[in-house]
Amino acid sequence: MPDLRERVEEDRGLLKRIQLLVPGFAGYRRKEDIRAADNMLRIQIADRLRGLRSKAEKCRASLVETYETKNLEKLGNLLSSFQAVEGKLRHTEQGYSGISPAIRVDVRELNMLYEYDLSLLEGVERMDADLGRLRSETESKEWEAMSTMISGLRTGLEEFETVMDKRMRVITGTGVTE
Repeated sequence: MPDLRERVEEDRGLLKRIQLLVPGFAGYRRKEDIRAADNMLRIQIADRLRGLRSKAEKCRASLVETYETKNLEKLGNLLSSFQAVEGKLRHTEQGYSGISPAIRVDVRELNMLYEYDLSLLEGVERMDADLGRLRSETESKEWEAMSTMISGLRTGLEEFETVMDKRMRVITGTGVTE
């Protein structure tokens, strides 16, 4: 995945480049670009979470087809959690915003947010691999192993949400900076 901050800087139009040359406006322009990159990255991560939820839904459909009800409720609860976390990520507070925002985030803090975003992406990768194994367990009708996998996914999603909450505390300034 390319660095979205660099991509946004490369895609500056003529007007944005002019704004960079206007005294007092350059800093604002740079921060707006960082904000745009932050928003694009969060949307991409949220989209990937939606993809994971779709994979889990296919596993649930397989359970229904085989009348396996033992893990159905557990998997349904996991799906609800995926949807809640995805929505929370998609609609969370953006990084630096505007001239008089309710919450200000400086460039150093934004870079810290990217560290959290990396952790979020790594969490998505782990859950994606776990969902692949869950699919295999579903197809082979290994119900006990499937139950363990669902619990593991639940833990992975909770860890993901914890990182996401830490990210939010950095944005709001209510957390301890590292």
